[in-house]
Amino acid sequence: MFRYSFWTTRPNPTILLLIDAKGELDFSMDRYAIVFDVGGTSIKAAVVRENGAIVEGATETFPSRGKEDRDTLLAHFYGLIAGRVEVLERLGEGRPFEVIGIGYAFPSPFDYDNGICYIQGQQKYDALYGTDMRAAMKERNAADPAVSRVLAADAPIVFDNDAALFAAGELYYGHAKKYHRSLCITIGTGTGSSFIDEQGIVKGKELWNDPFLDSNIDDYISQRGILRLAEAYGLGKDGAVKPIADAARAGIADARDVFARFGRMFGEMLAPYVDEFKPEAVIVGGNIARSADLFLGETREALIGRGIASPRVPAFETAEDTSASAFAGALALVQEFIRRPR
Repeated sequence: MFRYSFWTTRPNPTILLLIDAKGELDFSMDRYAIVFDVGGTSIKAAVVRENGAIVEGATETFPSRGKEDRDTLLAHFYGLIAGRVEVLERLGEGRPFEVIGIGYAFPSPFDYDNGICYIQGQQKYDALYGTDMRAAMKERNAADPAVSRVLAADAPIVFDNDAALFAAGELYYGHAKKYHRSLCITIGTGTGSSFIDEQGIVKGKELWNDPFLDSNIDDYISQRGILRLAEAYGLGKDGAVKPIADAARAGIADARDVFARFGRMFGEMLAPYVDEFKPEAVIVGGNIARSADLFLGETREALIGRGIASPRVPAFETAEDTSASAFAGALALVQEFIRRPR
């Protein structure tokens, strides 16, 4: 039995309007959500208008500092909030504005309802294990007058799976709009996943820790999975995937073999989920999606070989901007929280 997240029905983007506490539309000032796409190596920060438009000039990418100690990480995360407020002050040229909430696309494992990080042993954010991120950021917001004065009363700080928010953005604005059933997969330093059916986004279907080969999906369908394959060819010694992709596109046989093997492995991983869920589309995002042209053909062939795909079904779609989709999903989560009965 599927459980659904806050998108309990398929959304209509035209109703993404901010409703004030009295249930009335409020256009008295510019209102924004500050949103973050938290990855293992970098954090993208942005400001989104209440209609879903990303504010030009307010999007930046910062190092994650994911291997730092707890205090350094919390100071870093708070500094990113304060930095977006400073950007709004500069871009607004003195016009009044309000921050309606702060939304995070954050990798698993994480208690999203309560804002507690449980990441451990993934070479990122280990020092935040057990930390109440919501409380930590609220405390710092309240202590900084420059931030607290522009925050709406009870402005929520909300979290969800980075892949779930990516899927939400795709459902509202991207590829998933045209399909009844989609499987969204993000591939980066780890693996994210979300399932979308006729009713909305399915809750609690995270695949990263499911068994795969001699470990789990996250170990293989990820940057380190590609680097493990590349090691056999003497490639990837700098720990980066892009040079391998560049070499593959330049026709270097060993580099092409790395991605071909990864594509087949991805197909093997997808097979049971495609067979059970029967998505009309598999939508691929994350940093590794930039190399999708090098491996998705092999992925489809692996599924066809198992008799659970055809040359066209499921369709494979690649997200042009994973973070933009996650930002839109984070805004939707903020707005949904605001609309909840209190």
